[in-house]
Amino acid sequence: MSKIRTYLLISFGAASFLLGGCSGASKTEAETAEESAVVEYSCISHPESENKIYVILKNYHGAYWEKVINGITEAAAEMDEGVYLSGIDNETDISGQIGLMDEAVKQGADGILLAPANSNSLMDSCKNIRDKDIPLVLIDSSINSSEFDVCYMTDNMDAGEMAAKKMLEQLYDAGNSPLDPLEVGIMLSSDTSQAMVNRVSGFLDYWTNYAPEQWDVAQDIPINGGSIKKAQADAGKLLKENGNIKGIFGCNNTSTVGIVNTLLEEERTDVTLVGFDLADETRELILNPDYRAVTVLQKQDQMGYLGMLSLDSFIKGEKSEQKYFDTGVTMVDSEYLMEKDSP
Repeated sequence: MSKIRTYLLISFGAASFLLGGCSGASKTEAETAEESAVVEYSCISHPESENKIYVILKNYHGAYWEKVINGITEAAAEMDEGVYLSGIDNETDISGQIGLMDEAVKQGADGILLAPANSNSLMDSCKNIRDKDIPLVLIDSSINSSEFDVCYMTDNMDAGEMAAKKMLEQLYDAGNSPLDPLEVGIMLSSDTSQAMVNRVSGFLDYWTNYAPEQWDVAQDIPINGGSIKKAQADAGKLLKENGNIKGIFGCNNTSTVGIVNTLLEEERTDVTLVGFDLADETRELILNPDYRAVTVLQKQDQMGYLGMLSLDSFIKGEKSEQKYFDTGVTMVDSEYLMEKDSP
């Protein structure tokens, strides 16, 4: 095993901070936090209801979260509770999300749906909610404690392994020799999200076990805070500073779109993409025969929909013995898209 692989695996094995020695990680969070903004609560359903559900997302805009909101809205139409939607515009704005959680409690929330932006820093706020006997359902990512009722999310370790397996298949299909030096980059939105940590951990675990000895993972893992603009700049820098890069793994939607934009702009048909989620830009690249690209498609609308229905049942006094629910993923390639698009 190479020194870089060993270093990366140790960093992710801690499952608390993702590449603590990664150049630019702390700077990135500080920079993006300055740009953050809280999206205040707005009632999207049954404002007249005495029972209230407060929804707190970790990134309010973008194709991924639009689908989450669609699922929430669909469920809200089937329920009697008033539903109040909010979130933060930057995944590093932890204080903003904590403020929204505190406000929900003060406003007398009967249930809270939370997509946590940080798996560690929100634990006290989640405990405070539970101590007040307010049902708390997590979606998209979990926290590093048991202070919640249920969580609907992707099995991110498994998804990361799927991504690494597909990356290796595509690198071989592109004609890369296992005897030649080769690097794969990794990009993500946050290093404090359990979902991100698990995706990269799964990727690295599979890569270490099955990749050729000459094939490595780039040590610098840039963090974009959920900004496509930052992700695109990071992808350009990654390609410029690593001459052996032949593949990039985008661990979330914003990272993937940033990579897509860079590959198209620089016409880097020699670089394979394995991404997460399916924005229009990602679809375009996957369908372009000059490029090699796939994406891991989550069922985030189901996270929002099922999470809301769970809150409705908890408010009515029901319980759940199961803590985690895997909402599943699909590996999307050009064949999948053409089949879906065909009449």
